[in-house]
Amino acid sequence: MVIYRRLAETRPEAFLPDLALSLNNLSSRLSALTRDEAALSASQEAVVIYRRLSETSPEVFHPDLAMSLNNLGTCLSYLGRHEEALGASDEAVNIRRQLGEARPAVFLTDLARSLDALSDILSALGRPEDALRARQEAAAIRARSLPARAGSRP
Repeated sequence: MVIYRRLAETRPEAFLPDLALSLNNLSSRLSALTRDEAALSASQEAVVIYRRLSETSPEVFHPDLAMSLNNLGTCLSYLGRHEEALGASDEAVNIRRQLGEARPAVFLTDLARSLDALSDILSALGRPEDALRARQEAAAIRARSLPARAGSRP
């Protein structure tokens, strides 16, 4: 992490994406160790970087921004900050929905993953009907993609 941070300071155009990815991965590992505050900090920094990168190259970095927002929503939810988690999760779903419309074969499974995370957050907020709708949409996406995946096996 320290190395990517130094490299990103000297050549941000080349190394900021690597730093953001490392921060997102670090957040996931810290979360798995239940170091939720540290995970949140890494996740927030990754979102800030990907948001900046997405401003100049959305076609390249929107998928990464959505991934980081999804992770941020999960981190916030683990900390009981469900309203904030909902904002991050909603944004991730919206980005992944747009990506899925443009390139369904590539991005619809990511949308389903974000919808599952959104469902968990909605459930924690006491919104079972909304949570169910999100989970059903995720299941429908997975069901539609099964024949395509099964047919593509050698």
